[in-house]
Amino acid sequence: MSITDLTSMAGSQTQLRIEINKRLSNLQNETSDYCFQCAKCTSGCEAHKLLELEPHKIVALLKKGLIDEMVNSDIIWTCIGCYKCWERCPQKVAPVQILYTLKNMAVANGKQIPGKYTSMLQSILSIGLIQDIQEAPTYDNKTKKRDALGLPPLSKPTDPQKFQMNLTKIAVEKI
Repeated sequence: MSITDLTSMAGSQTQLRIEINKRLSNLQNETSDYCFQCAKCTSGCEAHKLLELEPHKIVALLKKGLIDEMVNSDIIWTCIGCYKCWERCPQKVAPVQILYTLKNMAVANGKQIPGKYTSMLQSILSIGLIQDIQEAPTYDNKTKKRDALGLPPLSKPTDPQKFQMNLTKIAVEKI
Protein backbone atom coordinates (compact mmCIF):
# COMPACT_ATOMS: atom_id res chain seq x y z
CA MET A 1 0.00 0.00 0.00
CA SER A 2 1.36 3.45 -0.88
CA ILE A 3 0.58 6.89 0.49
CA THR A 4 -1.71 9.15 -1.53
CA ASP A 5 -1.88 12.90 -0.98
CA LEU A 6 -5.62 13.53 -0.79
CA THR A 7 -5.38 17.17 -1.84
CA SER A 8 -3.71 16.42 -5.16
CA MET A 9 -4.26 12.65 -5.40
CA ALA A 10 -0.52 12.26 -6.02
CA GLY A 11 0.89 8.82 -5.33
CA SER A 12 4.03 8.12 -3.38
CA GLN A 13 7.19 7.99 -5.46
CA THR A 14 9.07 5.48 -3.36
CA GLN A 15 11.80 4.74 -5.90
CA LEU A 16 12.54 8.43 -6.40
CA ARG A 17 12.65 8.94 -2.62
CA ILE A 18 15.21 6.15 -2.35
CA GLU A 19 17.28 7.75 -5.13
CA ILE A 20 17.23 11.14 -3.42
CA ASN A 21 18.22 9.56 -0.09
CA LYS A 22 21.13 7.83 -1.86
CA ARG A 23 22.29 11.21 -3.18
CA LEU A 24 22.00 12.68 0.30
CA SER A 25 23.85 9.81 1.94
CA ASN A 26 26.72 10.36 -0.52
CA LEU A 27 26.91 13.97 0.66
CA GLN A 28 26.54 13.58 4.42
CA ASN A 29 26.10 9.91 5.37
CA GLU A 30 22.56 10.68 6.53
CA THR A 31 19.09 10.32 5.03
CA SER A 32 15.76 12.04 5.51
CA ASP A 33 14.54 8.93 7.36
CA TYR A 34 16.41 10.07 10.48
CA CYS A 35 14.24 13.19 10.83
CA PHE A 36 11.80 13.00 13.74
CA GLN A 37 10.07 16.33 12.96
CA CYS A 38 11.34 18.38 15.90
CA ALA A 39 11.22 21.51 13.66
CA LYS A 40 14.52 22.91 14.94
CA CYS A 41 15.48 23.35 11.28
CA THR A 42 12.43 25.53 10.69
CA SER A 43 13.01 27.62 13.81
CA GLY A 44 16.35 28.78 12.41
CA CYS A 45 15.29 29.15 8.78
CA GLU A 46 15.77 32.67 7.44
CA ALA A 47 13.34 31.99 4.58
CA HIS A 48 10.70 30.82 7.07
CA LYS A 49 10.73 34.21 8.74
CA LEU A 50 10.01 35.97 5.44
CA LEU A 51 8.59 33.41 3.02
CA GLU A 52 7.12 30.65 5.18
CA LEU A 53 9.46 27.90 3.99
CA GLU A 54 9.22 25.06 6.48
CA PRO A 55 12.20 22.73 6.08
CA HIS A 56 10.78 20.06 8.42
CA LYS A 57 7.69 19.80 6.20
CA ILE A 58 9.91 19.42 3.12
CA VAL A 59 11.64 16.50 4.85
CA ALA A 60 8.26 15.03 5.85
CA LEU A 61 7.02 15.19 2.25
CA LEU A 62 10.23 13.50 1.09
CA LYS A 63 9.78 10.76 3.70
CA LYS A 64 6.27 10.18 2.35
CA GLY A 65 7.58 10.08 -1.21
CA LEU A 66 5.57 13.09 -2.39
CA ILE A 67 8.36 14.40 -4.60
CA ASP A 68 6.29 15.88 -7.44
CA GLU A 69 4.45 18.05 -4.93
CA MET A 70 7.73 19.75 -4.07
CA VAL A 71 9.38 19.79 -7.49
CA ASN A 72 6.34 21.53 -8.96
CA SER A 73 6.09 24.01 -6.10
CA ASP A 74 7.75 27.42 -6.07
CA ILE A 75 8.48 27.04 -2.34
CA ILE A 76 11.71 25.11 -3.10
CA TRP A 77 13.15 28.26 -4.68
CA THR A 78 12.78 30.33 -1.49
CA CYS A 79 15.66 28.63 0.33
CA ILE A 80 18.54 31.06 0.67
CA GLY A 81 21.14 28.38 1.42
CA CYS A 82 22.20 29.61 4.85
CA TYR A 83 22.63 25.99 6.10
CA LYS A 84 21.15 26.82 9.52
CA CYS A 85 18.68 23.94 9.12
CA TRP A 86 21.55 21.48 8.81
CA GLU A 87 23.45 23.04 11.71
CA ARG A 88 20.44 22.96 14.04
CA CYS A 89 19.29 19.42 13.26
CA PRO A 90 20.04 17.01 16.12
CA GLN A 91 19.93 14.13 13.60
CA LYS A 92 22.15 15.96 11.07
CA VAL A 93 19.51 15.80 8.33
CA ALA A 94 20.11 18.52 5.73
CA PRO A 95 16.89 20.05 4.38
CA VAL A 96 19.04 22.50 2.42
CA GLN A 97 20.61 19.60 0.48
CA ILE A 98 17.15 18.14 -0.14
CA LEU A 99 16.06 21.50 -1.55
CA TYR A 100 19.15 21.72 -3.80
CA THR A 101 18.41 18.21 -5.07
CA LEU A 102 14.78 19.12 -5.74
CA LYS A 103 15.84 22.30 -7.57
CA ASN A 104 18.21 20.27 -9.73
CA MET A 105 15.42 17.80 -10.48
CA ALA A 106 13.05 20.64 -11.38
CA VAL A 107 15.58 22.11 -13.81
CA ALA A 108 16.36 18.69 -15.29
CA ASN A 109 12.61 18.16 -15.84
CA GLY A 110 12.34 21.47 -17.70
CA LYS A 111 10.55 23.45 -14.99
CA GLN A 112 10.85 27.19 -15.45
CA ILE A 113 13.25 28.81 -12.98
CA PRO A 114 11.80 31.93 -11.30
CA GLY A 115 12.89 35.18 -13.00
CA LYS A 116 15.13 36.51 -10.24
CA TYR A 117 17.24 33.35 -10.28
CA THR A 118 17.62 33.53 -14.05
CA SER A 119 18.84 37.13 -13.86
CA MET A 120 21.29 36.21 -11.07
CA LEU A 121 22.65 33.32 -13.14
CA GLN A 122 23.04 35.58 -16.17
CA SER A 123 24.90 38.08 -14.01
CA ILE A 124 27.20 35.37 -12.66
CA LEU A 125 27.92 34.15 -16.18
CA SER A 126 28.62 37.63 -17.51
CA ILE A 127 30.55 39.35 -14.67
CA GLY A 128 31.24 36.53 -12.21
CA LEU A 129 29.11 38.12 -9.47
CA ILE A 130 25.42 37.98 -8.55
CA GLN A 131 25.25 41.75 -8.83
CA ASP A 132 27.66 44.42 -9.93
CA ILE A 133 29.87 46.07 -7.33
CA GLN A 134 27.95 48.79 -5.51
CA GLU A 135 28.77 51.57 -3.13
CA ALA A 136 28.21 50.85 0.55
CA PRO A 137 26.29 53.14 2.91
CA THR A 138 28.13 54.32 6.02
CA TYR A 139 26.86 55.24 9.48
CA ASP A 140 26.90 58.93 8.61
CA ASN A 141 24.43 58.28 5.75
CA LYS A 142 26.96 58.68 2.94
CA THR A 143 27.96 56.15 0.31
CA LYS A 144 31.53 55.12 -0.32
CA LYS A 145 33.26 52.83 -2.76
CA ARG A 146 35.09 49.70 -1.61
CA ASP A 147 38.56 51.23 -1.83
CA ALA A 148 37.48 54.24 0.29
CA LEU A 149 36.40 51.78 2.99
CA GLY A 150 39.75 49.99 2.85
CA LEU A 151 38.26 46.88 1.24
CA PRO A 152 40.23 44.97 -1.38
CA PRO A 153 38.99 45.07 -4.97
CA LEU A 154 36.75 42.20 -6.03
CA SER A 155 38.23 39.94 -8.64
CA LYS A 156 36.35 39.07 -11.79
CA PRO A 157 37.04 36.17 -14.15
CA THR A 158 40.04 36.90 -16.35
CA ASP A 159 38.71 34.69 -19.14
CA PRO A 160 34.89 35.03 -19.14
CA GLN A 161 34.35 32.36 -21.80
CA LYS A 162 36.40 29.77 -19.91
CA PHE A 163 34.61 30.75 -16.69
CA GLN A 164 31.19 30.27 -18.34
CA MET A 165 32.24 26.92 -19.80
CA ASN A 166 33.54 25.64 -16.44
CA LEU A 167 30.49 26.89 -14.53
CA THR A 168 28.15 25.24 -17.03
CA LYS A 169 30.13 22.00 -16.81
CA ILE A 170 29.86 21.99 -13.01
CA ALA A 171 26.13 22.73 -13.14
CA VAL A 172 25.49 19.87 -15.57
CA GLU A 173 27.52 17.43 -13.44
CA LYS A 174 25.49 18.34 -10.31
CA ILE A 175 22.16 17.66 -12.01
